[in-house]
Amino acid sequence: MVDGTQKREFPRLRRRAFVRLLGLTFGLGATSALAACAPASGEPEMRFIYPQQGVRVPSTEFTVQLQVRNFRLVRPGAPKPGEGHLHLFINVPASDIPDGQIIPLDQKDKYIHLGAPPFTSRTITLPPGVHTLTAVMADGLHAKLAIPIPVSVTFLVQP
Repeated sequence: MVDGTQKREFPRLRRRAFVRLLGLTFGLGATSALAACAPASGEPEMRFIYPQQGVRVPSTEFTVQLQVRNFRLVRPGAPKPGEGHLHLFINVPASDIPDGQIIPLDQKDKYIHLGAPPFTSRTITLPPGVHTLTAVMADGLHAKLAIPIPVSVTFLVQP
């Protein structure tokens, strides 16, 4: 004690341990700051819930179900970043329509428009046989978007 006050003694850190502790503290702080600045939602993505790859669909009429993450599904209208609606390509690869080109609305045997609720499902009819569906995102004017990346599923319709 000095002048009635108690002096605290802290354990001394070796220089190397101190530098490591300082680096760890700074690293955690920097990681937290970067996480706060990053978008919470992540990259836009979509996937088929039904049908799944390689399954046998037991009826010619069935409901296609998709899941979309980190992208806002809306009705057609003025395009806005981060939002749009789905189109299903029937036995047509996504590459047949270049990014930015309008997806035809008058070819219902090839392209199904999902621009109205429910935005992620639609009941369709396909003849027996092997089919490939590709989910493609479009903006409010039906122009094909590159992101989220189109996804495909191949399955057998066998009633």
